Amino acid sequence: MIEVLAQITKYLNSLDWAYILTFIVIAYGLNHYKATDFFYGVFKFKIATRYRVLIIGFVYGVALYFIRDYQLRMIEILLQSFVFALVFHKLILEKFLNRLFQTKPKV
Repeated sequence: MIEVLAQITKYLNSLDWAYILTFIVIAYGLNHYKATDFFYGVFKFKIATRYRVLIIGFVYGVALYFIRDYQLRMIEILLQSFVFALVFHKLILEKFLNRLFQTKPKV
């Protein structure tokens, strides 16, 4: 059991947490209804949220790769961080925020 926890800790420490947190914030902001309405007004087509998030994550990851002057081996860490961010946001953070800001139905 200690070895499993050590491996999980090693995995979590190897992730790019700056990328994960900023990606979640950027994706949330760009998926806000005002931003999606703006993009629809400019490009005249709608993209499903899951595809917007995928595009945002890919473009942001590529930008960080060049901005931070990463080596080729860092691509795997960015990819793992992207997948972790998707799972973390969808399964944990979204559920928590929905419960936190849940409004009571009007009677």
